[in-house]
Amino acid sequence: EGPLGAAARLAAARKALDALALAELDMPLAEIRHAALVAAIKAEKLEDAGQKDTEEWKAAATEAASLQRQQAVLEARRNLLAARQGVLRAMPPKVDPVKQLADAEKALAKAEESAKQPPTTAYTKRPVTTYPARSTGRRLAFARWLTDRANPLTARVAVNHIWLRHFGQAIVPTVADFGRNGRPPSHPALLDWLAAEFMDPLTLPSPPSDEGEDRGRGWTMKRLHRLIVTSSTYRMDSTPAEANLAIDRDNQFLWRVAPRRLEAEAVRDCIFYVAGKLDPTMGGPDIDHNQGLTVPRRSIYFRHAQEKQMEFLKLFDAAAVTECYHRKESIMPQQSLALFNSELTRRHARLLAHELAAQTGDDLTAFTTAAFERVLARRPTAAETAECVAFLKEQAERYGGANGQLSGADQEGKAPASDPALRAREGLVHVLMNHHEFVTVR
Repeated sequence: EGPLGAAARLAAARKALDALALAELDMPLAEIRHAALVAAIKAEKLEDAGQKDTEEWKAAATEAASLQRQQAVLEARRNLLAARQGVLRAMPPKVDPVKQLADAEKALAKAEESAKQPPTTAYTKRPVTTYPARSTGRRLAFARWLTDRANPLTARVAVNHIWLRHFGQAIVPTVADFGRNGRPPSHPALLDWLAAEFMDPLTLPSPPSDEGEDRGRGWTMKRLHRLIVTSSTYRMDSTPAEANLAIDRDNQFLWRVAPRRLEAEAVRDCIFYVAGKLDPTMGGPDIDHNQGLTVPRRSIYFRHAQEKQMEFLKLFDAAAVTECYHRKESIMPQQSLALFNSELTRRHARLLAHELAAQTGDDLTAFTTAAFERVLARRPTAAETAECVAFLKEQAERYGGANGQLSGADQEGKAPASDPALRAREGLVHVLMNHHEFVTVR
């Protein structure tokens, strides 16, 4: 090894001994700090209760002061030990190790001298931040400036967001940028009128509210929602007309409601809901995202972070954790495959088929109608009914030829039904859950 190796081993051993010496002081120091804090809190509570100068307060204050003196001694000893180790290890150039060691020795001597003094009630209170008794009014002034009628930008932004949620497309397409870099509004007059109505609803009378809402009060989102959803524009049909398509294919003039896909959370919730399994319980802690396919709580209660997202929701464009203005929508084959092959969809299709079959019996037409109404929220056309009835008969015949080798069904729908007719019904409900109308707002 030689002298260099021996010196390296000696330095490593000295460093380990120094760390051990500091650790031996850390434990009693932590204990005395905790004891001093508890004693100080007890004395402060007695003072706050108006019991200062009582015998109980004097005992608590004396104990707190004594413990704080012991704490100061231990802290000074630890600082001195650290300073001595710093001298041995060659401190950085900007730190004078000799002066640091001298200061630590003086601090320890002072703390030991103070600890020898007679007991006293002069303990040190915890530092508490004091707040002014009266607000400066700056936040209120800022809020009033934001909502002043002379500054309609706030109202325009709020109205644009609400319009986006109802129609799927905003009046100002760049919802996060109303400046020169953003795109101009498609209907500037409509945006201004809605903003004016939102700030000061005087143009149209507001219908009376069961909750006693003030008809003349501005900045009421509830009233703005009511104004939008009761308008003729919102209640337009989504069926396209050839004549209108030739003039306005992009629906700029809002002559129909543009169909759009449900949000990812709504897609998952609808699967539980149509099967009668969605848990509508409000509130509570967040739920682990890995339980999203088994726990029937609403999607908004599951953990959603950059590294913790439900895979099913991610495929259907769940909310991006880095954006809070506008969701990005995509159409990918993985979405159809996830909806068709997901055990969540298959299991709840079986559960719903069992329920509807028990209600309708052997009537295939009644079962088809009930399935359409439950899953797609409409009655089937005559052609759809005929097609579905033929499908049910054909599938029952196919399954009936399996010589009874089909697995049995359970109450949770984890396995297909052994009865051929019931399994055919499960297949029809599964198909309807993969229908584009099931995940589309029209």
